[in-house]
Amino acid sequence: MPENAAIYCRLSYAPDGSVEKVERQEADCRALADRLGWPISEQHIYSDNSRSAWQRNRKRPRWDAMLEAIERGEIDSIIVWHGDRLIRQPWDLELLLKLADDRRLHLASISGTRDLNSEDDRFILRIEAAQACKASADTSRRVTRGWQARAERGQSIGGGKRPFGFGVDTGRTGRTGKPIYDTDQQVPEEAAIAREAIARLRAGQSKGGVVRWLNTVSTTTQGNLWTNRNLDQLIASPRIAGLIEYRGVLREAVWDPIISREEWEDVKLILARQAEEYPYPGRERRWLLTNVATCHSCAVGVKIKPTGGRNRPESRLYFCKNPKCSAPVGRNQKHLDRYVEGRVLRRLQDPDLMDEVLAPDPGVAEEIAALERRREHLKASFAKLADDPDLDPEVMAGQLAKLRQRIGELRTRHATNSRQRLLARMAGITREQWEATPIDVRSSTVAALFQVVILPATWRGPGFDPASVRMEPI
Repeated sequence: MPENAAIYCRLSYAPDGSVEKVERQEADCRALADRLGWPISEQHIYSDNSRSAWQRNRKRPRWDAMLEAIERGEIDSIIVWHGDRLIRQPWDLELLLKLADDRRLHLASISGTRDLNSEDDRFILRIEAAQACKASADTSRRVTRGWQARAERGQSIGGGKRPFGFGVDTGRTGRTGKPIYDTDQQVPEEAAIAREAIARLRAGQSKGGVVRWLNTVSTTTQGNLWTNRNLDQLIASPRIAGLIEYRGVLREAVWDPIISREEWEDVKLILARQAEEYPYPGRERRWLLTNVATCHSCAVGVKIKPTGGRNRPESRLYFCKNPKCSAPVGRNQKHLDRYVEGRVLRRLQDPDLMDEVLAPDPGVAEEIAALERRREHLKASFAKLADDPDLDPEVMAGQLAKLRQRIGELRTRHATNSRQRLLARMAGITREQWEATPIDVRSSTVAALFQVVILPATWRGPGFDPASVRMEPI
């Protein structure tokens, strides 16, 4: 007769943290222990809530704790609501049997009791574990096939959080009590905000600036503030372009796009270029020339620091922070900003220069989108014909390689287009309009027009010496 029985409970799906069902399992297990006359060891009640036993890589902390208690000899029997709450993988059963080899470990459930040291009971348990494993695999296969079928029809797949811009409340609730949304329908107010955010990015505003704007007009679907990360997720999702991706293949979706596919490709290229040029954006930009102007000696971007002191008003100084620089420089922030802004505004007013800089190169994003569609079509066709003996794999690979090369060339050309769009927006701007423009857009404009190099000062005293700054047109 067992002397110290443990209770193990498990619920596979409880995303809301509910413990009601595992508490019911525990109550039924205690009732079974009373009928069997097995004393319960109160310090050995184990519950794994919202934990799958089918996925071998999924951790079950309380299951592991129970195995350790068995190994220490603290418990000699286990009561579980049903066998599939304890094990759904033959691997788990073999671990349990290995521990039971030197102990008279008993197992009881609503469906009956088992002696883990009995070869007959071990045989039955192995059959039950194999059946449970197959049932889980069958369920997974049906769900996966269902998702694939939905993707092929262009419908939403899976669950998760409601995507921004989509999800009309159906008035129904799921098993967790949360509302069910029709994510194939747009939310007009959110869709308009998403379009405006993407238009701002395409016009040259930085990602940080767009995030700050978003936080003045909306929250995420979870009610949280926007961050660079969830803005990236919004843009990276094919959903906003009326597409659905499943296992690396893009298909036309049933919902209306928020932006065109060409606009989607365009904004992704812009963010990729920004990420390459500015891998870590750092804090919110406050100064025009930090990391834009460079030191003449080491070519490192300058930083800013306060200066001044007793009986002198505080000012700011652009300075070289490179400790290895042989001749670091510094320059008054207000004076340098004013001089650089004057040069930039004059250049933006130059019609001849603008005609050259803004020479049209249309259709790059459209051509990239068309080539991406062609590549996806070829990949899907090759997958269907993979076993065709008349199809040469080298020819297939060669066609895909040519497409990849052409797409890469167009992406390189697009870097110029990004600069053109920014300068097209800023061309002819007045001083008042310039000062009303976000600081990150102004800074990007300076970087698009000039390479600003701070030189050693040629005089001391008040005022600003234009000879101490070199502005090389780009």
